[in-house]
Amino acid sequence: MRTTTVNVVRLELGNMKERYALGSIILHWAMVILILALIGLGWYMVGIPRGTPPRAYFFNLHKSIGLMSGVFIALFIGWRLRYVPPPHPDTMARWEMKLAVLAHRLIYFFLILVLVSGYVEANFTQYGIKFFGYPLPPWGPNDKRIDTVLVNVHDYSADAFAVLIAIHVGAAIKHFLVNRDRILQRMLPFG
Repeated sequence: MRTTTVNVVRLELGNMKERYALGSIILHWAMVILILALIGLGWYMVGIPRGTPPRAYFFNLHKSIGLMSGVFIALFIGWRLRYVPPPHPDTMARWEMKLAVLAHRLIYFFLILVLVSGYVEANFTQYGIKFFGYPLPPWGPNDKRIDTVLVNVHDYSADAFAVLIAIHVGAAIKHFLVNRDRILQRMLPFG
């Protein structure tokens, strides 16, 4: 009897033919929340005057959420390697399918690049990382040249990632409103 229960749970969390697995859906939407928070905080905090307490608070909050998102990103990529997503509908043109695969690969690339560049950059400053107030020991020297390069990589890749996310959302809306092919519903928890 216990084996049956385990198999039912595995079926619900694992691969499903018409929609994404429940685990994929949960991880996707958790990352959406974290990444939108990071983008919003990132754009907001750079406008706060240097040397003020709010700037340090928001930068540390951004770093803390970024580290937390790293756990979800690792889980998501691990999950994605284990569970193949449902196939594209037959109504999609071959070029659309190829573009969708490329877009998803770019999303994974930027997930990793933005996270790693932000984490590494934070370890080459005098400020380091305070994970929700708990200081983590920096492992890099306070090197302004390295920090400047990594800040640029982090900032520009985050901006490119935000554009890619907008394209991704636009494509999902297009499939929902124009194609009506249930692409969007496959990733909705209630779809």
